[in-house]
Amino acid sequence: MEQKVLIADTQAILDAFLDNGLHRDHTIYCQFPHCTKNNDEQRLFEAQYIEFNDGYSCSKNWKML
Repeated sequence: MEQKVLIADTQAILDAFLDNGLHRDHTIYCQFPHCTKNNDEQRLFEAQYIEFNDGYSCSKNWKML
């Protein structure tokens, strides 16, 4: 089975993916930069893998220090 990548082109789309739990099973690519004021920082690290267009990435397998 192929891994599906979900594309979030706005923060609202990313929030919807997080609210629906899609981040736990799918890779997400965000077409906007990561914001350090992101209220969902903890949920980002529950993700299978999330990458932002500025190169910031996170997953449940590691946390950036």
